[in-house]
Amino acid sequence: MPAKKYIVSLTENERASWSELTQKGKAAARKINHARILLKADIGQENGGWNAHQISEALDKRFSHL
Repeated sequence: MPAKKYIVSLTENERASWSELTQKGKAAARKINHARILLKADIGQENGGWNAHQISEALDKRFSHL
């Protein structure tokens, strides 16, 4: 697996706003999917961020869309 192309590091405020957006579901589907990808890729999680392959499998998205 190649190294991560982009490192995502969200602040607490960013993480909270993206989480709120995904939970409410009152936004465009593309924006919600983008938020879900950012939250999964965030290195501020307990185990660090997920890589693109893990995210694509979990969210049922093609690898090229990440």
